[in-house]
Amino acid sequence: MGDEDELPSAGADRVIERGDSYDHERYGQVEITGIWKGIDGVDTTREADEKDVYIVRYAAEEDGERVDELTDTLEEFLDAIE
Repeated sequence: MGDEDELPSAGADRVIERGDSYDHERYGQVEITGIWKGIDGVDTTREADEKDVYIVRYAAEEDGERVDELTDTLEEFLDAIE
């Protein structure tokens, strides 16, 4: 890892797995329903460039009711559960 661009993110030592539950700062307990790679950003999926960005899809409840599945980049998700 001689190049600064190759350094892992702050949460690189955390393992996030599909099916596991995590305590999210906004939604409380959430369950990972999918993880995939290659999308530049959640809001630009129609015009996405292939990048080394991981996206996390998760299910949550808000006010006691299940909301639609949500997505964040892995980095955003890690920030929200730390």
